[in-house]
Amino acid sequence: YMAGQKMNNTNPLVSIIVPVYKVERYIHRSIDSLLRQTYNNLEIILVDDGSPDNCPFICDKYAMQDNRIRVIHKSNGGLSDARNAALNVMTGQYVTFVDSDDYIADNMIEKFIETVKLYQCNMVVAGMNIIDKNNQIYDYRRTLTSTLSTGIDITRKLLKDVFPFNFVCAKIFESSLFEEIRFPVGRHYEDTATTYKLTHKCERIYCIADCLYFYELEREGNITSELNTSKAIKSYIDGCLNSREQIFFCQKHKDFSDLLPVLTKRLQLWALLAIQSAISLGYKEYMFYYHQIRIYIRSLSYTQRMTHLQIALTFPIIYYSLYPLLSRLKKMYKN
Repeated sequence: YMAGQKMNNTNPLVSIIVPVYKVERYIHRSIDSLLRQTYNNLEIILVDDGSPDNCPFICDKYAMQDNRIRVIHKSNGGLSDARNAALNVMTGQYVTFVDSDDYIADNMIEKFIETVKLYQCNMVVAGMNIIDKNNQIYDYRRTLTSTLSTGIDITRKLLKDVFPFNFVCAKIFESSLFEEIRFPVGRHYEDTATTYKLTHKCERIYCIADCLYFYELEREGNITSELNTSKAIKSYIDGCLNSREQIFFCQKHKDFSDLLPVLTKRLQLWALLAIQSAISLGYKEYMFYYHQIRIYIRSLSYTQRMTHLQIALTFPIIYYSLYPLLSRLKKMYKN
């Protein structure tokens, strides 16, 4: 049945990929929003990423109730690994991603498919509603008017980090775009490392003004809510890696060469954040990250390097000793 429906151009099969890990409080809300979709030809892939709570049981229970749901149980490997596991087995002509602490509007998939048909596009983007820590909902990541764009135009916007931003959520893709593309396992900001490569393969992308995705911003365990912990430095290092890859991409594809100064500055800001944060971990850890940062920016000429970063890289021991003092003096001056 599904194989036959997949080839039906009138109602193409849509795969919805949902990584699941420690979201017992939110998972019913998320899956229920998928089952309420006004578009029915769905393949819902729940990926239990070794969740230690009742989520595996909940996923299996839903699968028993609706034959559109498939469950993958795997050992914990992180968000990218979970998404990749589903990408490897999906059968839909189109694919979208929903995080298991988020949910979607009842008509999101129908709206996506209608738009795909109307504008013959490879990808459709919707706006996001943000749910804050007080459960207040407000639209934030959106475009004011619906627009049809080329893949090159949208790729430029992603590299500049403006709407439609790098989130894979609130978007639907032709599944064929993922041929030879997967999410980098073990990396923060995995969307930033991936989405621009997908849009670059597109001819036409349509951005809808409607906010159809509901994003839980400050859940405990959410990367966004944990950047004040020890995970922060790892996220800064991954930010460096993403920026470095984007620089290589722009050097290879001349349509984007004018963005190199923006990406070079972004790489250095990530590097500076990583070095400054590493000071709090002690000298040994600081020097470990110092050597890592040097590798990431060695391709930059001295004239491209920010003065503050250049001092940190040229005189690491002095910077390690003086930066905490300078930070305290700066705070005293502000007060």
